[in-house]
Amino acid sequence: MISCLLFYLLTTGETDPKWERFLLVERQEQTREGLTRAGLFVPKMKNLFREEGVPEDLVWLALIESSFRPFAKSPTGAVGLFQFKKKTARNFGLKVTSTLDERTFPYRAASCSARYLKYLYQKFQNWDLVLAAYNLGEGDLRRTMIRTQTQTWDQVKVHLRRETREYVPKVRTAIRIGNAFMAKGEKTAYFLYCVQRGDTLFQIAKRHHAEVKEVQRLNGMKHAHIQVGQTLVLPL
Repeated sequence: MISCLLFYLLTTGETDPKWERFLLVERQEQTREGLTRAGLFVPKMKNLFREEGVPEDLVWLALIESSFRPFAKSPTGAVGLFQFKKKTARNFGLKVTSTLDERTFPYRAASCSARYLKYLYQKFQNWDLVLAAYNLGEGDLRRTMIRTQTQTWDQVKVHLRRETREYVPKVRTAIRIGNAFMAKGEKTAYFLYCVQRGDTLFQIAKRHHAEVKEVQRLNGMKHAHIQVGQTLVLPL
């Protein structure tokens, strides 16, 4: 699937060789699984982004942020498909308590991401700067622009840390790859399951003939704790 997708991108002229090689060759397995999971989420998430007045293609942020793993957690404490820290999640409408973490609910997290992106666009009026702020933080980007007296992405990017300089073209490449994948109509090897009252991760895995460790890996889980209403990715 990956080699066919790379050929498709090359023949359409929509290429960014450095980052396509990174996503399709160096990170091939992670990208393959991420794209397959994305097929479950992206159609509805694009609708949620459109409802907020945000470009629907920005749902592919999740391919870079989490490879579409609902429970993904970074070393800095960011959680979910769109990798929110607690403060930002709460500021943009998600509940994060000791017993409930809506960052792990894919569609609620998507709506939160769309609201946050819309807010950032109101501040920066440029989508490349919005992506930079999403990665670096609104305050840090604004302070850098003031300190360096810059106004555009091309002007400010040379003053930013490497991770943020690379983040913007990575997301743009993820958008091209993701849309090409969806256009080819690749079949998914997974399905979505909504956690019901009384469910345990062991019971869900057993009922669907899967290993608990495989379910945890697919969803980016480091524990077996689940909550009613959460969405899990399960293998067919």
